[in-house]
Amino acid sequence: MLDTAAGPARLGGSAPRAYYVAVSGPIAGGAYDENLPQRSERRAIDRRLRDEALRAAMAAVPLVLASLAVAIACGLTALDASPWRTAWLAAALTACAAWGSMPWWHARRNGRQRGTRWRQRGFILLGMLAMGVVALLPWLGGRASEDGLLLLALGTVALCGAAGFAALPAPAALAALLPLSAVLADAVQGQGLPVDAAFAALLSAAAMGVGIACRRSWLRAARAALAREDRIVELEAARDAALRADQEKSRFLAIASHDLRQPVHALGLFAATLEKRLQGSDEEPLVRNVVRSIDGLDRSFNAMLDVSRLDAGTIEPNFQHFPLRDLFRRLHMHFAGQAEQAGLNLRFSPGGKSVTSDPQLLERIVGNLIQNAIKYTERGGIVVVARTTATHFNVEVWDTGVGIRAADLPRIFDEFYQVGRGDRTRPQGLGMGLAIVKRLVRLLGHTLTVASQPGRGTVFRVGIAQGGLPEIQDVTAAADTLPMPVLQARTVLIVDDEESIREGLGMLLEEWGYQAIAAGSVEQAERLVHMLGAPPDLILSDLHLGDGPDGIAAIEAVRRRCACDVPAILITGDTSHDEMRRATDSGHPVLFKPVQPRKLLNALRGLVS
Repeated sequence: MLDTAAGPARLGGSAPRAYYVAVSGPIAGGAYDENLPQRSERRAIDRRLRDEALRAAMAAVPLVLASLAVAIACGLTALDASPWRTAWLAAALTACAAWGSMPWWHARRNGRQRGTRWRQRGFILLGMLAMGVVALLPWLGGRASEDGLLLLALGTVALCGAAGFAALPAPAALAALLPLSAVLADAVQGQGLPVDAAFAALLSAAAMGVGIACRRSWLRAARAALAREDRIVELEAARDAALRADQEKSRFLAIASHDLRQPVHALGLFAATLEKRLQGSDEEPLVRNVVRSIDGLDRSFNAMLDVSRLDAGTIEPNFQHFPLRDLFRRLHMHFAGQAEQAGLNLRFSPGGKSVTSDPQLLERIVGNLIQNAIKYTERGGIVVVARTTATHFNVEVWDTGVGIRAADLPRIFDEFYQVGRGDRTRPQGLGMGLAIVKRLVRLLGHTLTVASQPGRGTVFRVGIAQGGLPEIQDVTAAADTLPMPVLQARTVLIVDDEESIREGLGMLLEEWGYQAIAAGSVEQAERLVHMLGAPPDLILSDLHLGDGPDGIAAIEAVRRRCACDVPAILITGDTSHDEMRRATDSGHPVLFKPVQPRKLLNALRGLVS
């Protein structure tokens, strides 16, 4: 055991220690510089502007190089052959070549932050050196300064350099002053003319004006670009924060859902056992109300679970060709009592039609639509009818309810939304029924439309394509009137790490006539099977078993111990997408907590029959 009170000397001598400051205190000395964030922000903006200026100047290198090439060509034409001419030409070509290669070299090393500042300075110095070498041209003698040829060449370099280097003040200013080099050389040599000086000054002034205008335009464009980049960064940060918040919310809901499902699952098991034991007693109505309340809580959990399972893609449709009369008959048996209690007429008209779909999922779709119609209809009734079009069989649910406004139609399929209510009302449920309908219809590949007139009623229409799957057209699903298998005494192994669930599930199974043995871990399950001396008839295992191996590993361990494939059912309260996918991919039937006792009994009968 680690003794944290013993101090750092006990923690391994010179081993490095992790250090993290979660909340920093005030600056040493108690002083805080309020201008520090503003200065840091200004420095960051200045640094980004310098980077943008360097990129803009590098983009103008071909233009400036072309003007320098013109000046060098004029120099070769005007100057007489001499060692000075050769040395100047070599220096000019070398400086231009070195400076012209800087953008390529910078692009190759653009991803490396180290040395960026020195590359910027090197580019500026080499550019100024190349223009300085060209500025020496009038000082080498010849007739160029007399006929103005070199003055025109230097003026071209000045205009191109001032415009191209507008983002860099120092090179732009040097480029604008190049024409004055010819005038100064003539003055020193005593060959200048007033008209040449005036022309050179005009060229320099024009170059300076072009440079100032280009710099102002560049600053506006650069600041606008930086503002756009900052806005993009802010939007991306907001998007990432929203995604993280959504992930945290989903994780929180998954954890909270799992933690809530555990006690509700145990409560349902104990309530079902108590209901059976108190059947016929004076306390039976009280227990019946408890069970009814648990069923309402279970419906709320199942509505959220259905959305999670549909979003996770763990539900796969089982397409069959079946008559609608069987589906309508089941729906009539289920909802006739509710409609009669609400004073509504409920009629079904299958019209002898058969469709290709998943009967259970289609029944869930139509059932949710009928349930929704009963909620929002105060007088009149509901009609469920099957119609035929050229391409589809339509299952339509008509009601004479309050109707839906046109503005509300796009929102009725959203989660937790209820028509005509600013806040959700508990008696009307969670507002998840139509959200589940939309997901199920999309999963089956059907169509879903709704039309409504406020005060008159609403019709929901589910379109099922005619033809369906050829390989199942001739196979008609049997009616669901087969007798239930005879319940026989069987041995069920319960594997769950929570004692209350093991106890409640064991008591309920014994009330049903099963022999229940319970284990809290994989090791206990293997010992129980060894003591039993024979394989159990069924394994009921929770997916998560504390810190040890999970329920899938427990089932495999028991099967290895028994040397046979014992039927097994996984039970879980984890509704996260990954865990639901993992449980479904295991190949075992999966029940989600809280499990209704009748669903558990049906699953048991199906596996041990």
